[in-house]
Amino acid sequence: MYFIKKNIIGIITITSLVALSILINQYLSSKNILISSAFICIFLGLIAGNIFSSKKIQPFVSFCLKKLLRIGIALLGLSLSLSELFNYGSTAVLLIVINIIIAFLIIKYLCNLFKIPNVLGYLITMGTCICGVTAVIATSSIIKADKDQTSYAVGIVTLFGIIAVFFYPYLANFYFYLSPDLAGIFLGSAIHDTAQVSAAGIIYSEMYNSEETLNSAITTKLLRNSFLILLIPLIAYLYNKEKKIDVKNSFKDFFPFFVLGFIMLCFARTLGDFLFLDSDLSNLWSNLLMFLKEISIYCILFSMVALGLQSNIKSMFSLGIKPFIVGFSASFIVGLLSIIYLLILNV
Repeated sequence: MYFIKKNIIGIITITSLVALSILINQYLSSKNILISSAFICIFLGLIAGNIFSSKKIQPFVSFCLKKLLRIGIALLGLSLSLSELFNYGSTAVLLIVINIIIAFLIIKYLCNLFKIPNVLGYLITMGTCICGVTAVIATSSIIKADKDQTSYAVGIVTLFGIIAVFFYPYLANFYFYLSPDLAGIFLGSAIHDTAQVSAAGIIYSEMYNSEETLNSAITTKLLRNSFLILLIPLIAYLYNKEKKIDVKNSFKDFFPFFVLGFIMLCFARTLGDFLFLDSDLSNLWSNLLMFLKEISIYCILFSMVALGLQSNIKSMFSLGIKPFIVGFSASFIVGLLSIIYLLILNV
């Protein structure tokens, strides 16, 4: 009750924007204009967040992005069996490794060329190749980056991630319309932040009626997130060889535990199918899965509005040109490598 009272303005604001997004989506659909409700959520959030002050709703915005999003993504695990999880993951893992290595080398070269501090280069690399803002913040806390460098990296990741959310679903359909699983792997490997991948996956799913794409996108993104386990200690080692940094305590604050929740619910889905699909409880099990999927979608839609509300357009375009070029190059290379790899795989 205290939580609701404390966040009542934020709850009313974000709930209203989600409801308006759904109504707009339904109206446009009736006119045969297919625009995803997730797309509309972000768009309305961007408009509202950049016109009106969001200080009073900021606590609930943070709750949506830190809690509801992770709950929604974990619940999506119920949409996948273990065999599907393995198939998507085995296809994506090599691509993720290639993207990390190539992007790191390119960013390292450009940072030397433009005389940009290596700390900023590492932040951009982690944000671009792993899990967006979360990876930037986790890395900055360990390598002791200053606030300006962290803000630069967050701005770059947010800017190009938002652009990708709006355009990559159409690009994915252009190249992989016959292979919805590969379309999802492209979205999950080429877009930066978990919230952004969720938005792009839902946009594709609604536009092209492909739940498989959403599942493969989320699976690929969660696989990318798990690389935090390897890369944060590695970067901590490289930057703090002679310093005593408690990497363990810093790392556990940012480890994406919702990845484990997603995998556990995949186990639950597989076990439930085995136990209930051929029994008298089949309809009950199917209805439960549908209900929980609806909850997961609404959790993500709330997070999409929150993502838009916290994205400051002016700050995005006030970034310096050199870090902007580095961020653009990293984003472009990751997207291009993902397309080339998956096209080769699809031959």
